[in-house]
Amino acid sequence: MSQTTKTPIQCTGTLLGFIYHEGTKLKYLRVTVEGREYWFKVAKDLRKTLDSQIQPGAMVLITGQQGRSLQTGILKLKAETVTLAGANATTHPAPTAKSTAKTKPATILVCQKSSCRKRGADQVCQVLAAEMRDRQLDHITIKPTGCLKQCKQGPNLVFLPERAKYSKVKHHEIPDLVDKHLAPTASRK
Repeated sequence: MSQTTKTPIQCTGTLLGFIYHEGTKLKYLRVTVEGREYWFKVAKDLRKTLDSQIQPGAMVLITGQQGRSLQTGILKLKAETVTLAGANATTHPAPTAKSTAKTKPATILVCQKSSCRKRGADQVCQVLAAEMRDRQLDHITIKPTGCLKQCKQGPNLVFLPERAKYSKVKHHEIPDLVDKHLAPTASRK
């Protein structure tokens, strides 16, 4: 996490899956915390010692660091320890999305590769554009993008700078997602 402000973090969530670099190197954990998806970069020493019982669907307790890039305002999360959370585990709060640094305006990435388009990405883009127009959020960019590496889970969206990722998005879910991520500025007119 170069050029970031770092603070310790501890949170409990459900492991959604693993992201590998070059097919074999564990790079990120996809975790849902309080209904939002986050990607935690796995510390190098943890990659080799991660408990094999930690599998998708398991409740996990993650401790590590959260930081925000001073240049882009993007939230970066790093997992230093990951343990199974017991049935009686205390829930810990989600990473904070608040920024003390000046951030760029929000951007919404929408995958436009053929697999996502077949599953409705074009309609999702149209509904997003209509929501931005109806709510007078012209400063928010909707950016068509290439593959987001979740082809069979399309259509896929990413809300920046939070990096909140959503798969299998349906057009009728767009107003709720806009409320969730852009609520302070997105009141309905």
